[in-house]
Amino acid sequence: MRQVEAFRAVMMSGGITAAATMLNISQPSVSRLIADLERAVGFRLFDRRGARVHPTPQAHALFEAVRRSYTGLDLLDQAARRIRAHPVGTVRIAALAAIAMSILPAVIQRFRILYPDIKITVESLGQRAIEERVFLGQADLGIGVEIPPREGIRSTMIARAEYVCVLPAGHPLAHRERLSVSDLAGEEFIGPMHEADALWNGIDVALETAGIPVSRRLETQHSQILYAFVEAGLGVSIAEPFSAPLFNRLGVVIRPIAPAVYLDFALLEPDIGPTPEIVGWLHDEVARATTACLDDVRALVARRS
Repeated sequence: MRQVEAFRAVMMSGGITAAATMLNISQPSVSRLIADLERAVGFRLFDRRGARVHPTPQAHALFEAVRRSYTGLDLLDQAARRIRAHPVGTVRIAALAAIAMSILPAVIQRFRILYPDIKITVESLGQRAIEERVFLGQADLGIGVEIPPREGIRSTMIARAEYVCVLPAGHPLAHRERLSVSDLAGEEFIGPMHEADALWNGIDVALETAGIPVSRRLETQHSQILYAFVEAGLGVSIAEPFSAPLFNRLGVVIRPIAPAVYLDFALLEPDIGPTPEIVGWLHDEVARATTACLDDVRALVARRS
């Protein structure tokens, strides 16, 4: 193995001196290991031209086999890094607030039955912060908006959520079974902050496409606060559906809105080795709970349609 390590280091670094630095051994030791390997395999691996070495065609062929065999070792190294970054007995979740409030309570309730000795920390964050926590290995699982492929993060889509229109109890539009974006013309619209996360992008696009005038004297970056403002009679809005069942029980009116506003939600995890068993269990349960929540919202809307 030491001979193969020396050969791999020379091929990767391009020289005996660099390989010695990589392996933290002397240059003569590298040269000796290479000579021993050449005797063992029965052919020359490098041509010596002055102070430099040049791989032979046989060396390139052998290196391809070495590279494939080291792939498994590299995966072990990734797994070890993930284990080092993971506090024993703790699972760290970073989630959008709407998800943390509507999806995670039931999931964690089941989790505590199966894993009573494992601690869970839940951090409520915006989309960008969730991605950063996952990328840095500071969260074992992120729950947020689906993202384009990004190095260091694995993304698994769990649901396409259709947004809903939310109205205060007794609002003139509440008697309608379905609403269009144009119906909101002239309304006091509680809007997302323009610098907020991707959670809101589709709402702004829908309003701009409809070209309707709305008053936006009140904005917030968190959907639960938005729902609370609607419940207080401060205006109407278009919002993510996960919080709808809770606030409907508090009197907020939920209606479908056309054209539909969709957003894809996903599970994010560090791309540094295999998924731990506990995180895999959370994957499945969060996906199942998300589907159940959205089914409840569709049933809630259907009762009025």
